[in-house]
Amino acid sequence: MVLAGAEQNPAGTATVLLADSRDVPHVFGEGTDLVITSPPYPNRMSYIRELRPYMYWLGFLTAARQAGELDWSAIGGTWGIATSRVMSWRKNSDAYFPKYLNGLLENIRSSRIKSAEVLSKYVGRYFEDIWFHLCSTTEVLNPGAEVHYIVGNSKFHDVVVPTEIIYHDMLQHLGFRQLSVIPLRKRNSKKELFESDVVGVFRN
Repeated sequence: MVLAGAEQNPAGTATVLLADSRDVPHVFGEGTDLVITSPPYPNRMSYIRELRPYMYWLGFLTAARQAGELDWSAIGGTWGIATSRVMSWRKNSDAYFPKYLNGLLENIRSSRIKSAEVLSKYVGRYFEDIWFHLCSTTEVLNPGAEVHYIVGNSKFHDVVVPTEIIYHDMLQHLGFRQLSVIPLRKRNSKKELFESDVVGVFRN
C-alpha cells in the first residue's frame, strides 16, 4: 500500500542537505514559497539514541562520544552528554519567549518530577532553538509563503507544555498572518497529548 502510494507522486527532483536548521539562510540560495516540516517535540525523545545501531552499522558513527555530541547539536537533544550539558543552559537574551513560557518552565522546575531542573532547562533550550530556527527561516521565505509545523505537545508530571500554542505565538511575534492551529490526531500515549498543524502565512 505504501509503495503504491509513493508511485503516484509526480515526477521531480529533491536535494538532501546537511545543515543546521537554526541557520537556514546558509542553505537556501533562493527564496521559498512553502515550508512543511515536523521538528522534534519537546518530550525528551532522542532520535540519536534510537538510531545508534543503524548509524554505527552504516559508518556514520564510530565512537560513543560522537553520538552524544551529535545529540547535543540537535534541537531537542537530550541523550548522553547532552543531559549533563543542558544544566549549564542560560536563556539567550535575543530569544523571544511568550510571557507564559517562563511560568511553565518554573512549574516544571518546582514539580515533583525526578530531574525537574534538567527537564525545565531542556524545555527552555528547546524553545530557544526553535525561536532561532523560526527567525532564520523568515530570511528565506518569499512574501506570502506558507509554513506548516507538525508538532505535538508534551506533559511533564502535571505540567502540560502547549507546544502548538507556543509555535503559534512565536510566529505571530515574527509577523506571520492567517495563523491557525489545526488538530490532526490523538497520540497513543497520555490522554492530553495531540499532534497539530501550526499554519501561518509570511507577511507581505
